Amino acid sequence: MSDNVIETLQFNCTTCPSECLLTVEVERGADGAVAEVRSVTGNNCPRGDKFAHQELTCPMRVLTTTVTVSGGDEALLPVRTAEAIPLELHAQAMALIRGLVVNAPIRMGDIVLENLLNTGINLIASMDISPA
Repeated sequence: MSDNVIETLQFNCTTCPSECLLTVEVERGADGAVAEVRSVTGNNCPRGDKFAHQELTCPMRVLTTTVTVSGGDEALLPVRTAEAIPLELHAQAMALIRGLVVNAPIRMGDIVLENLLNTGINLIASMDISPA
């Protein structure tokens, strides 16, 4: 006999402006983790199904923050990951980024840190910083 529990969840898909309300039936293991996404309804396109599966098995987000600038006309540089990274890595990434200092000048799109936490994803500048 299985200790798994079937649960119905509702949340909005955020992959497009339609923000479809998804109804998702999941099977959770004894540890509470999602063992299987059984069905997804309410999505008006295939992206909703893909989003629900990813959100429940390995949620991903673009990380945005700031880093300290040395010798620039601004004290802080807004940065972001070039693509979404697993949400579970955000705290570890922030701990690494917290001590980062970049030297001016820097241009929007410049790579501030390559291959963040071995994800293959770069941390990039979100604005230009000129020398002081």
